Amino acid sequence: MSRVSTASFPTGGDGRGRSALAKVLVGLILPVATAMVGCRIHTAGLVAGGGTDDFAQADAGGDDGGAGDGLGESDASGDDAGEPADLAPVVGDPTTVGCSDGTRDGFRDLGTWPRIAGCAGGWQVAGLLAKYSRTPLCNRIAGNSSENPEGAGCSAADLCALTWHTCLDGPDVASHSPTGDCQGIVSPEEQALFVVMVGASPQGVCCPDPTAANDLHGCGTIGEPDSGGCPPLDRRMGFAECAATGVWQCGDEDSIFSEADVVTKPGSSLGGVLCCKD
Repeated sequence: MSRVSTASFPTGGDGRGRSALAKVLVGLILPVATAMVGCRIHTAGLVAGGGTDDFAQADAGGDDGGAGDGLGESDASGDDAGEPADLAPVVGDPTTVGCSDGTRDGFRDLGTWPRIAGCAGGWQVAGLLAKYSRTPLCNRIAGNSSENPEGAGCSAADLCALTWHTCLDGPDVASHSPTGDCQGIVSPEEQALFVVMVGASPQGVCCPDPTAANDLHGCGTIGEPDSGGCPPLDRRMGFAECAATGVWQCGDEDSIFSEADVVTKPGSSLGGVLCCKD
């Protein structure tokens, strides 16, 4: 604003000089004030460095608390819906839990996964593919919390409860899992693999061919990521990965394409089989 000089205004005792100066100042200031009112910036919806959209996003899910945090928490809980409820196995009636010993170790939330279960334990009758491998042989007295945790005299099928069966393949898992895949079977820090009754071709593709026996396939955290040839299964183990566990036994170099036909698991740790509701 230009400086207003008062030198040209008389300042007599009657106050006329001061009155004239006041009129001039009012004449200068009033238009400016009016213009400021007319062009007033509305700041209620703005934050520094952004527009109204930035503010809405910060308010809806910002780090500074308030009602927006509630929305953020809801979103987070939705993202975590596929996570296990806790690290402890679910204990209950075998026909509800899905495991013959009455303890479920994978897909532990019964409300989320009512029709598929990870059942830990051992078996000592070899293989996953033969008819006898898919038939309970020790009256289902098997499982990591049973009196026969190492599975003496048991097939893999003995780990599943009555009215349940060992999940046959990827499509069987997909039809029983509400997410259609392995999501949430165990927490990332847990060490386990729960297999299905299938092998793969030498190229790593699971197929209806009952003689395809390459590698073990299932859901879990140990072994190697599946090659994508057995969807939605996400993990696999060959004879070398089995040997590294000290629990899973899948043969040797001569079993390079037949692990699913020779596997035994004479120990209760590191997983077991997937069981699907009949």
